[in-house]
Amino acid sequence: MVNWDSVKLEQIGIVASPAHENSAMCILQEGKETEVTAETLVLIDNRNGNKIVAICRGGLGSNDSLKTSFYNPGVAYAKSGKGPSTAKEFFGFTLVVVGDVTDGEIKQNKVIIAPASPVYRFAEDFNPMQLFGKSKHAIGYYATGKTLWKIPVLAEYIPHHIGIFGVTGSGKSFLARYQVIPLLREAGYDVLIFDWKGSDYAPYYENVVSMGEIELDEQAVVSYLAEKLNYFGDGRIGENLVSYLEAVVSKGDWRGANEEETKKKLWSGICAIISSDNVDAPGKPSRWANIYTQKAERYFAKLSSEDLKPVMGKMTPAELVEKLRESHVVVVDLSYGSKEQKLSIFLSIARYLKKLMEEKNKLNIALVVDEAPQYCPWSPKGLEEETTREMIGIAALGRSYGLSITLIAQGIAGEIGINAAVRRNLNTLFIGRIHPLDAQEAEKFFATSLVDASSLLRLPEGQFYLIGKMNPSPVPLLLTFEIPEEEKVGGKR
Repeated sequence: MVNWDSVKLEQIGIVASPAHENSAMCILQEGKETEVTAETLVLIDNRNGNKIVAICRGGLGSNDSLKTSFYNPGVAYAKSGKGPSTAKEFFGFTLVVVGDVTDGEIKQNKVIIAPASPVYRFAEDFNPMQLFGKSKHAIGYYATGKTLWKIPVLAEYIPHHIGIFGVTGSGKSFLARYQVIPLLREAGYDVLIFDWKGSDYAPYYENVVSMGEIELDEQAVVSYLAEKLNYFGDGRIGENLVSYLEAVVSKGDWRGANEEETKKKLWSGICAIISSDNVDAPGKPSRWANIYTQKAERYFAKLSSEDLKPVMGKMTPAELVEKLRESHVVVVDLSYGSKEQKLSIFLSIARYLKKLMEEKNKLNIALVVDEAPQYCPWSPKGLEEETTREMIGIAALGRSYGLSITLIAQGIAGEIGINAAVRRNLNTLFIGRIHPLDAQEAEKFFATSLVDASSLLRLPEGQFYLIGKMNPSPVPLLLTFEIPEEEKVGGKR
């Protein structure tokens, strides 16, 4: 319970008419328009008997003397360069209701807000975030409040997955490094980070594993090699050759001491299977054996030692998870190699985690995936189809077995965003400054909260709206956090 009589409040205005249970207009007292800004958290002392927390959004300045729908003396004054009368001028904000806090905790407001109810802002010595629940965990602080106004989060929804969205320079990696990853650790999760470029996370953590150290599983090896061999040209012959390749890999004795030896072993294995599977008579290869061999040889000739590096790793996904259990935070540096190499690494690890969950193991592992559209784009092709399927599969199992996925991307949807089926699994979102192509998609998350695309396009670096299950508020809250000056992209906020 909050003793409201002892809480210091400063009146900033009153509720205008008409007013509803979930929104109202506040007319600001004279002079307050220079102090009260959008996203200010306020308290409505409802004359109908309850206390309501709301957020100032949708600011309005009005002066009847300057309306341009008809000609009036104020317009004439403006034309001549003189100042019009301000007698009919007022300023205000739409108040987006967060909830009824009469009893000290937020619950749905069902009482009509009475016009003329006083509207207050909180004094510096009162932390309104205490009204948002008693969670042990918090993230950042309320953007227009004090640094002590840390926003509580509902950590039980971490395995319902997280999305971080914003253009370059919005502060996505800072949010992940300084807020989300520490939160995941506090909540008891070991964090495995996939750093696509090797520059956003790898330099800042002690335990870094290079992609070349990780052993791919058989399925990932076949998928990767088939992609590198261009599926032997597709068609029936290509499909059969991929099947032969799969048979060679499944036997297990294909990896040599180095890349050249590995290539020789793969080639001799395929030749042996082609010869045994295509015969006219015992010991006599058929015409098809020659066709298969010639076609396979053409594609194998293009396979370089560099291409084979990713399949030479010795650290199994099981050993990687064991290292994660010891170190608690591990970065997989994916900075070298092709896209197919990087996706194959992810597939190998994801399949192992999926196997653990199918065996009903509780994981308490969080995956942080940078550059998420590389893994699960809006229209996946080739290996992307497999990584997208695996992402959907482990996301579904993760909710029950403690695997959390955090996807980080510049875009939400469309060509710059992530696959819709994957996106539907993200139940908590952090949305920073958006790309103009994402304006329509982003507005869907703020349909009843009075945050429009024009505001999202202008958000400073390091400010994000928190939306979804981990948010204790039914409406999005604007959070921020401290970024070291030397690391800022866009200068001071």
